[in-house]
Amino acid sequence: MALTKLKIESYATPACTGSALGTIDAMFNPATYSRNYDISYVTSKEANRNEPTLLFRGIDNTDLSLDLIVDGTGIVPIPGAKTVDAYITNFKKLVYRYQGSQHRPNYLKITWANLSFIGVCKSINIAYTLFNEDGSALRATIKVTFSKSVDYSTKAKEAQKSSPDLTHIRTVQAGDTLPLMTYRIYGDSAYYLQVAEANNLTSVADIKPGDQIYFPPIKK
Repeated sequence: MALTKLKIESYATPACTGSALGTIDAMFNPATYSRNYDISYVTSKEANRNEPTLLFRGIDNTDLSLDLIVDGTGIVPIPGAKTVDAYITNFKKLVYRYQGSQHRPNYLKITWANLSFIGVCKSINIAYTLFNEDGSALRATIKVTFSKSVDYSTKAKEAQKSSPDLTHIRTVQAGDTLPLMTYRIYGDSAYYLQVAEANNLTSVADIKPGDQIYFPPIKK
């Protein structure tokens, strides 16, 4: 069985479907990788509280971190490049560089065996550990962290699976805004004006903790 290499593909759209803009393979598969999952809360603001109460705000970043080694000593060919520096240039162009046509860096799909991750590059740190006599890099480790990104359409479909009628009544909590609450229910904050109209709100800012907000079914 052929060795499966970790692959990074770049796309212009957040769903990462269709033809990839570019692809780069790991020279060596990472020895380890880590996943980080965050949840966002805000602390309740009631006066004279004796203990804090954390109010759920939303699922926050999900990160994938891994180290990729690039070796130019001739152990194995460098994928798509002749030198360590050229590979790193290709890597940064695909993963990190601002794309003028999109006004942002690329969206990315990372696949390796059972791992499938869609997101964006959060950070890159490159450690150069071996050099040629002329000072050019002979070995480097690319430490890269990706943050998960889910397109709006997929989130909306997932919301419909869990709540088919999309009819809800929610109590406003400290830190809530109408666009934020609308996003939680429908997967898209763009419907907040329709929610405001359904609740006879004269302003989208006219909500306060304790208010009951009605979220009606909305055709998309």
